[in-house]
Amino acid sequence: MSIALLLGSAAELCSWTLRAQTAETPVYETVVVAEPLDERPREDLAASASVITDDRTPRAAESIPQLLSEQPGITITRLGGMGSTATISLRGSTSNQVLVYVDGVALNTATGGGVDLGAVPLGDMARIEIYRGMSPIRFGASAIGGVVSITTVVPNDNRVELDAGGGSFGTYYLNGRVAWNRGRFHLYTSLHLLTSDGDFPYLDNQNANLTTARRVVRRDNDLHQIDGMAKAVLDVGDGRQLATSLAFFGRDQGLPGIGSLADPHARLGTSRATGIVSYESGHDLGLASHLRALVYSNYTLTRFYDPDHQINASRTDAHDRTTTFGGTVDWRRMAKSWLILSGVFDARYDIFAPSDSLGSVPSGAPATRLFGAAGLESDFWIQPLTLDVIASVRVEAARDETSGRDYFDNFLPTSTPVSHVLPIARLSLVKEVAPWASLRANAGRYARLPSTIELYGNTGYLQGNSLLKPESGLNADAGPVLSWSSATSKLSWSTDAFMSLATDLIQFRYGNGRARALNIGGARILGVESSATLDVGKHARMLISGTLTDSKDTSAIVSQNGRQLPLRPRYRFYARPEWRAIRVTSRVSIGIYADVDVTAGNYIDPTNVVVVAARLLFGAGVYADLPANLCIRASGWNLGNAQIKDLAGYPLPGREVYLTLTWSSANNKNKEQHP
Repeated sequence: MSIALLLGSAAELCSWTLRAQTAETPVYETVVVAEPLDERPREDLAASASVITDDRTPRAAESIPQLLSEQPGITITRLGGMGSTATISLRGSTSNQVLVYVDGVALNTATGGGVDLGAVPLGDMARIEIYRGMSPIRFGASAIGGVVSITTVVPNDNRVELDAGGGSFGTYYLNGRVAWNRGRFHLYTSLHLLTSDGDFPYLDNQNANLTTARRVVRRDNDLHQIDGMAKAVLDVGDGRQLATSLAFFGRDQGLPGIGSLADPHARLGTSRATGIVSYESGHDLGLASHLRALVYSNYTLTRFYDPDHQINASRTDAHDRTTTFGGTVDWRRMAKSWLILSGVFDARYDIFAPSDSLGSVPSGAPATRLFGAAGLESDFWIQPLTLDVIASVRVEAARDETSGRDYFDNFLPTSTPVSHVLPIARLSLVKEVAPWASLRANAGRYARLPSTIELYGNTGYLQGNSLLKPESGLNADAGPVLSWSSATSKLSWSTDAFMSLATDLIQFRYGNGRARALNIGGARILGVESSATLDVGKHARMLISGTLTDSKDTSAIVSQNGRQLPLRPRYRFYARPEWRAIRVTSRVSIGIYADVDVTAGNYIDPTNVVVVAARLLFGAGVYADLPANLCIRASGWNLGNAQIKDLAGYPLPGREVYLTLTWSSANNKNKEQHP
């Protein structure tokens, strides 16, 4: 492995550092030279990845789940309308197997359950990078499914922005952003407000035949949210930056529960605060090097109020607190003109403290997790073969323990700690076949640690199992990448065939009124994903993405073995034609778009008895740049008013239409509006 490590390479590092070393040497970056820099994945150019930036069609009332659902290899499962719980699957993974980062801080916690993307605000996003089937080494922890990395705004000019809007189901929002720059000092602040009644109509056929279904309104589905951030950046000279930020998020929402629930009034509240201090340099480790270090703290409070146990099994007033302290250092340096080394050290400490003032059964047990990861990656460019070889190794380790509680809600002595050490490895090849085309291949072993709930249970309905093994997966993908441009047109296209073999998957087995986590799961996933962006002239653009996924359950449960994994649709297709920056007058331009989303071949249950109906959804929108730095956006989704759902009993909204008016103190036209 050490030999392989010294011969490996990361295509991103090799490409741009070799370019700095010698302009005439062909490198991997020439394959994608037609793409703007901001549209490339920053952490790993050899990965199968997608990038979402502000160079996209301006729409009203966007959300993180909506943007991600348009990308290949991604399935979003929602439990309702705007702001509702939404989880992500990458290439047939579980939501637990996907890591979600914001500015380098993982939102995943030791308690597990995946990240609720519905509670990740979009207002301060600058870019989203999605790495499917792999984890770039700079993130420290690995993930079987992949990584979603969100980067927030970095101020680089002086401006004030305000936008306000509203639309379907009593939804209103107001956003404000201020960026201020003075010499080497940059400051950014923002505040976002959102409220929605959420009372959308739907067809309730719960426990009834379709002929007797009745049209009702989704109740207790309101949402009230406030979020924002403050960020300060100091340029200390010679390519070095110090930055600090504080982001906050607060939400109170109703929980309507199963669609046929007579009188729902349960509530869910989420409060989160994240503080980060970081240092970044491009010279400390030599020519074309990079050093990044950050320390952070994250506090999350989840409040679940269900006094009549309409959703939970018992009366509940739970306040679950999770506090995380952590730090990450990642670096890269050019050891030779053909060899670049990279490394990472990541550590964090999670504290989970649950409480329940009403429940007769505790909502969980206090627990802690100490996690650490260290890794090394190298970049070796084989000039005669125009070939990059990537190899990396890392080790992840965790130590978990809980105090536990008995049935009378009394704390028990500290349990025996559970420790795991996980070796992670990756090998990739990138072959340049032309200045505008390349072939890439990736293979790696990744893992997921059992959550503290799976290890220790909640001393109530869920029983723990301290003997659980970590989930592991062998992932591989291969395919071509093409990036071509002419004076008036541009094409970016990539296709990957992928495979994942997952073992020791953790599932809860039910019996005698209890559930206990066991390593009884396995999966074999094969698929093909493809995406393309075509620009023709200054105005026309077409985006297309599609995924075919064959996900089979290989667990020891007879009724599930050989069945398709639930909530992993076999077919996904998305397309959006656009006509952009159409000049009406010297001071007014407009743009229009339409989009279509097709999903088919999906099941709700692991035995494939309950089928999710195939869906064909349409959307459209228009925007206009007006004098005085005004912009108006109108967009609609599910314009055919199709009755859809991802989970039984949890309907999704029908037709949605929103309108947004934006003003900026400076010319704030989106990049795609001025080709």
